[in-house]
Amino acid sequence: MLPGMWRMQFDKGKSTGGEKPDDRMENPDQGMGVEKEDMTDSQGKTGEELFAEAVELHRRGIQGDKEAVAKAHELLAKVKELLPENNLVEAYYGSAITLLGRDAVDPMERFKKALKGLRILDGAVYRDPENIEIRILRGNVCYRLPETYFHRTATALEDFTYLVSRYEQDPSVFSQDYYFQLLYYLGAANKNLGRNQEADSVWQKLLSAAGETKYKELLSREGVQGVQSPGIIPNQDSGGDMEAPVLAGKKKEAVLEEGVKLHELALSGDKDATQKAFAFFAKATQADPGDLLLKAYYADCMSLKGRDAADPTEMFANAIKAMQLFDEIVNRNPDNWKIRLLRAYHSFRLPEGFFHRTASAIADFDYLIRCYENDHSSFPEETYWQILYDQSVAYRRLGLENEAAAVLEKLLSLDPDPKFKALIEKEESDNEVSTRLNLLAADQKEALLEEGIRLHDLAVAGSRKAAKLALELLKKAHEADPRDPLAQGYYGSCLALNARDSMDANVLFGDTIKGLKLLNRAISRDWNNPKLRLLRAYLTYSLPEAFFHLTQRALKDFRYLKTAYERDNSLFSRELYHQILYDLGAAYERTGETARAKKVWSKLLQENPDPKYQALLERKGVDRE
Repeated sequence: MLPGMWRMQFDKGKSTGGEKPDDRMENPDQGMGVEKEDMTDSQGKTGEELFAEAVELHRRGIQGDKEAVAKAHELLAKVKELLPENNLVEAYYGSAITLLGRDAVDPMERFKKALKGLRILDGAVYRDPENIEIRILRGNVCYRLPETYFHRTATALEDFTYLVSRYEQDPSVFSQDYYFQLLYYLGAANKNLGRNQEADSVWQKLLSAAGETKYKELLSREGVQGVQSPGIIPNQDSGGDMEAPVLAGKKKEAVLEEGVKLHELALSGDKDATQKAFAFFAKATQADPGDLLLKAYYADCMSLKGRDAADPTEMFANAIKAMQLFDEIVNRNPDNWKIRLLRAYHSFRLPEGFFHRTASAIADFDYLIRCYENDHSSFPEETYWQILYDQSVAYRRLGLENEAAAVLEKLLSLDPDPKFKALIEKEESDNEVSTRLNLLAADQKEALLEEGIRLHDLAVAGSRKAAKLALELLKKAHEADPRDPLAQGYYGSCLALNARDSMDANVLFGDTIKGLKLLNRAISRDWNNPKLRLLRAYLTYSLPEAFFHLTQRALKDFRYLKTAYERDNSLFSRELYHQILYDLGAAYERTGETARAKKVWSKLLQENPDPKYQALLERKGVDRE
């Protein structure tokens, strides 16, 4: 279950144009369920007067006014006291709570408020199922919640169906334009649930009723029969004014190569390249809508664009759209290994606690392994080894240790590149460590801390087993001396590392926040400890900016570490210093400070001619100082 990592925008972002339903409603119905009352508040206002104010604040809140949301919630709480049994007031109160969740900083608070608001809305509909305004409120809320986590699209479909039926019985209940938008959303809700035939039927009705309007263009993108479709291109900004490439013959191969290079940079974390890659494949897909490989790259770039978004709604929406588009593409061409490779790694990199796509990655890895073993010319042997190793990681992620071990045994039998042997040896060392844990007594703080730190570093490299063992040891070390900054800091970092691997989204966010708080407390006790600052720098740097907004904190720690090393080269290795320079630049780039990023990277290239940095930074247009 998703712990609130979304932002409901009602009609923002998915609007078909024009006004929002809540704005367009002809409002003789707003407050229609509130009868005049003699009860007043301390200022002498009646419940009806206060409710009218609250409804206006709620409308402004839907448009993004956070202050109006808070005021609407406070006012509706008062109205509830004056009008305790009014279902419409309850419904607005429930909707206001979901808006509070949208605006909450704490991810767990977002989740709790969403569920609370939904329960209130459900109760209002149960008690007054024929109230149009209540149905509009609940339908909009449920339509905007990510289906993968909240499973409320069916509720939105129920409410939209009811509202469409009411209008067709009595066109005076709301405007015709709102009826048209309801038809569009009703079709979209059906499609989101895989009911494509029902979606097409509803949209055909919309085309027939609305004629030559904005809906024709929208429905063309959905591939509705009778409307020329430009291909599978979601309704969003392509991210640039790049000319659509002409894709044919050798020129097509050259153009695709350009896009693939941008895609590779995007995978490395380059935000600018991500925008360019997204724009490139959006235009390329529009120019050649029948090319499924182009669509697959487009889907992956869409997800990567969401990865870099500041708004959690866009982040999750893009990932979900990409998942759906990938599935559609693979269903149409299941034997294209390039498409399967793209989908495999898209699924593999998505957090399991949110998206539950590890099983999909394993299925694609299985296909790719068979593909290579049947024809070694399919792709390079190095890629085959990597797929085998990543399949073992995917199995471990799901707790399938025996299956993971079997894949690793197979990989070792192939005499792969030494880097894979080193990774596997790290996993095997974890098993040896587990037999020594009981020998460490709870009062042996220094021994617990030393072994815990060693395992923590293995966990950072990706070992889930090491992360669990380290957590056990570091917790004991922290409990033995709660005021020891190093034990507290490493325990906090390890708590967050274990949360990273959790398949429970509540644990993922809850323990990450707890770990970060512990680490912050440790640093407050020992501000100039480079080990603790390094831990926090990489923890905050690795957390999705859309949820945690901690890149600025990472920047401060990276700058501290850079300065500290330049004053005292013995603090840590020169190799680590160079990695910090690279990541400092990447953090600057993430916050839009491109000039600063290039300055840091130029320094890195001057000091370290390592080809890996040169290759990465030359593509970003960085030269030596």
